[in-house]
Amino acid sequence: MSKVRLFSLFILLQIGTLLAAPEVQLPDGPIRGREGSTFTDKQYYIFEKIPYATPPVGELRFKAPIPPSSWDEPLDTVNLDVTCYQQNANSDAESEDCLYINVYTPQLPSEDEPVALPVMLYIHGGGFIGGSGRGVHAERIINEDVVFAAINYRLGPFGFMSTQDEVIPGNNGLKDQHLALQWAHDNIHLFGGDPDKITIFGQSAGSASVAYHLINQNSKDLFRGAILQSGSFLSPWAFQRKSKEIAFATAAFLNDTFQTNSDSNALLEFLQGVDAKSLDVASEQYANSVRNLQTTEILQGFYWAPVVEVKNPDAFLTKKMYGLLQAGNVVGVPILMGMTSEEGLAYNQNADTTLSQLTSFDEHLDWLVPNDMQVPDEDKRIEVGRSIRDIYTGGEDLADHVGDGVRYWSDQSFTRSIIRHAEFYSTFAETYFYQFSHDGELGKSKVHYDGAEHVGHSGDNAYIFCAGSGCDVSGYPEADQITVDRVIKIWTNFAKYQNPTPEPSELLQNVTWPQVSTEDGDFYYVDIRDGLEIKNHPKEKTYSKWVELYDSLGFSDFDTF
Repeated sequence: MSKVRLFSLFILLQIGTLLAAPEVQLPDGPIRGREGSTFTDKQYYIFEKIPYATPPVGELRFKAPIPPSSWDEPLDTVNLDVTCYQQNANSDAESEDCLYINVYTPQLPSEDEPVALPVMLYIHGGGFIGGSGRGVHAERIINEDVVFAAINYRLGPFGFMSTQDEVIPGNNGLKDQHLALQWAHDNIHLFGGDPDKITIFGQSAGSASVAYHLINQNSKDLFRGAILQSGSFLSPWAFQRKSKEIAFATAAFLNDTFQTNSDSNALLEFLQGVDAKSLDVASEQYANSVRNLQTTEILQGFYWAPVVEVKNPDAFLTKKMYGLLQAGNVVGVPILMGMTSEEGLAYNQNADTTLSQLTSFDEHLDWLVPNDMQVPDEDKRIEVGRSIRDIYTGGEDLADHVGDGVRYWSDQSFTRSIIRHAEFYSTFAETYFYQFSHDGELGKSKVHYDGAEHVGHSGDNAYIFCAGSGCDVSGYPEADQITVDRVIKIWTNFAKYQNPTPEPSELLQNVTWPQVSTEDGDFYYVDIRDGLEIKNHPKEKTYSKWVELYDSLGFSDFDTF
């Protein structure tokens, strides 16, 4: 065959591909996606890298996001090839021009066949300094006839720097998420999604983000339900009290005059002009300069995290979260919330390191005390630290009870705040609670400690997300295969019906999931093990003792818990 005929054939194939590519006409302009198929050969449509905001560069750095400009020619939204700047990544994919949403749909609407499927929008985790919507594949969810979306949002200093005044109020990462939710509510019908049936969900920092949207009244009517996996705004790591100090200390790595200069306007002008990568590196340098066991971020607060803002036109949060939740200032949609059985395992993978850290805690009992307890007196702090250790060891050294030390790590970082959140929220809206305890091969948990449970932070996500051949679990034990099917059914049931068990189901062992209600002193939840078990009072041995300890402080003006 001649080169001319080969080239002509190539052009025809390209034209055929373009003609077959799915297109959607957005209010801002047309986009062109691609087709895919799930692991069960179910056809779906892929639209990746759809702009939901104007690139936050130049004078828009550290500002609230604004909608994108319109365009005329079709955008090829077939591959999200960028992530927002994140710490310790050093990837060519990092960019400030990163505010995009991916949409995956089993069915596009047409004039002859309107479609209105439930929607699940995912907010990724990563400690507010990492992660991306890139590579978040949910073929198992799509297989259940649910539209799935995933987003990028600004991270680290770009998303969470705050000078604690009106110059850089903060929370731009949360504001990005809110604009993405608004975009989804306004446009998802064009992809076959029902804007009145959007469920937002997230894991870890993504779960804490979901929690923040539950107390943002501007989010009202943008979604009708939420799933929170292993995170709350009450989690100690999900909030930062010293953001101004961190902002100037970070800038000082780039310009040492900010060691003494505390002018927020000067800081803004300088940092808006520096190279994005340089700022990213400076934020890493700051973290490395202050990081130690006493200030461990997962125990005491991420350096780049949401803040309480001064009042400003774009404010996301201006009051402490604990009080807002306790008073019922919530959006009030149904939620499904929970945790893994031993969140702290993920941060204690090396037994020698864990033993060394617990030994240090024994030597410095004040380090065990959450900063949200607001105990400045050193002697009092040691006394409270001793009381905390007593909860786990009865007064003996943590180093002699490593498993109990890991349980402290889990409770301090995750479980205590998550249970408290569900308790408060259940007073105002339907609340379903779970614990993920299935210790399967798919979860890849390789470390266990006597006296501790077995599933660490993020161990549940392996049972939810997958793509292509990675969805094939036929080589895993039957218990893993059933757990995958169960978790997907629970999550998508909630998205479809706002109830994880809307009707009897053999797969779900005909369980009727109880709502959380603490009026009679109970707290019923479902433990997802090899089977589903209805239980009462999660983390019963330690949680009530923590509550007593907080109550003994004599005040309740907390931010986290």
